[in-house]
Amino acid sequence: MAHLPPPEPYAHLVDLAADATGGFVLHATDDYFAPKEALLRPGAPEWREGAYTDRGKWMDGWESQRRREPGHDSAIVRLGTPGSVHGILCDTTHFKGNAPEAVALDVIDAPHTATAAELLALPVAGDAGEHAALAARGPAWLRVLPRAAVRPDARNVLELAAPTGRVTHVRLHIHPDGGVARLRVYGVVHPDPRAFWGPGSVDLAAVEHGGTIAAASDAFFGPPSNLLLPGRGVDMGDGWETKRRRTPGSDWCAIRLGRRGVVERIDLDTHFFKGNAPQAAMIECLDEEALGADAVPQRLRAPEGWDLLLEPTPLVPHRRHVLEPARPLAATHLRVHIFPHGGVNRLRVFGHALDTPGEGARLAALHALPGAEARALFLSFNGAEAFAEGMLARRPFASVRDLFAAADSVWWSLGPQDFLQAFAAHPRLGDARRAGSQTERSAAWSRGEQRGVAEGEAGVLERLRDLNERYFQAFGFIFICFASGRSAAQVLEVLERRLDNPRAAEIGNAAREQARITRLRIGKWLAA
Repeated sequence: MAHLPPPEPYAHLVDLAADATGGFVLHATDDYFAPKEALLRPGAPEWREGAYTDRGKWMDGWESQRRREPGHDSAIVRLGTPGSVHGILCDTTHFKGNAPEAVALDVIDAPHTATAAELLALPVAGDAGEHAALAARGPAWLRVLPRAAVRPDARNVLELAAPTGRVTHVRLHIHPDGGVARLRVYGVVHPDPRAFWGPGSVDLAAVEHGGTIAAASDAFFGPPSNLLLPGRGVDMGDGWETKRRRTPGSDWCAIRLGRRGVVERIDLDTHFFKGNAPQAAMIECLDEEALGADAVPQRLRAPEGWDLLLEPTPLVPHRRHVLEPARPLAATHLRVHIFPHGGVNRLRVFGHALDTPGEGARLAALHALPGAEARALFLSFNGAEAFAEGMLARRPFASVRDLFAAADSVWWSLGPQDFLQAFAAHPRLGDARRAGSQTERSAAWSRGEQRGVAEGEAGVLERLRDLNERYFQAFGFIFICFASGRSAAQVLEVLERRLDNPRAAEIGNAAREQARITRLRIGKWLAA
């Protein structure tokens, strides 16, 4: 499979729609001649001379039939890695007499579970002001690339006027019809911060966590960006491989971690590289916080100025090497040297993330709150008085990870009566008339969490209210369910499933849901 590097403007950006990270074509108005799924195929478009199907010439891409009525065709893509879009590559290679005349692009930030029907029903905003008004009521599409002409049989690079905010889906419009071989959506990954808040180690370099390649000495046979992809490469072409060096030294690539953190373990995999694995590897690190962001670009290629994280270590072919740094160091960038040259399949950089400046500021503000205000804040996260007291006793928190760990520990140290008090602080799902014993802040949390439920069909909401009452009569407390991102119908399905449980089991179920709600609210407060 031929590898094509990104266009120059996007050399150090990520293809947010890549099939390898979970990019998926959800919908196309028409794909009569060639399937919509081909849009995201890796590698260069293929040409098969004389190949035909029962529908026409075999084409490696997405192709709609010729339109005979007004309108145009479009396709919706769920991004593999949500992020901010900077531009797209609309590749019409081999589509010479059947390419579209022009394309346009819409973007949206919606739940990853959204169906094509749900996305098609959402409104479209023509500018940021209109989008802000629509987004206040729920997800809405935003037109970020107005209709732009594209050339047939060409790699059309289309840059946006400005990078978008975080988006999860894009919609490519083709005017009026025709074929597109490949779509690449280049941008910067916006990882879910919850990935960094847990107690365990996380791969700080993974592309889904925002890891990117900042520079490299050579990428002749395979790009170093392959190192950061999920899973294990499928063959030798699915890794980073340099050409054969004929001069002393080493090849290297510099990686910007998705989050500043302390590296605890490195997995370096030479899988499939049997006659061309490196003899050894060495890893260095930089800490942008200590250096200053302006100093980093000059250091990426400089031989000096890096801290040694892993001394030169022998490697063998076709093996996953588990390597431990000599000492823990905070890092924002790593530089991986391979001696003297060769190929590596994947690299994993496990460690724990450090707080961002924004998170540090939020923690400092929390620690500065008077006791009564901090108590009220904790009660907005979780309505149990004992939870608030336990969190007050654990202040100050060493980090955001420590804050979340404390919330889990305190909650699960409580008993059934405390659980019931927390449940009583919630409104009934699908029934805004039953408000619960909420503070103003926790009421605002609830409204946001139940947005999808509130927009349910009248019949579904009516049944939800009826079963809520049956649940309360059966168990003596209201039905608790993590509703964020769920529709009324999905919540109703959970409620129907739990109605016949024993009371003790339901207290446990509701407590688990409450723990998820508590973590969600702490996360929202951190991001506010």
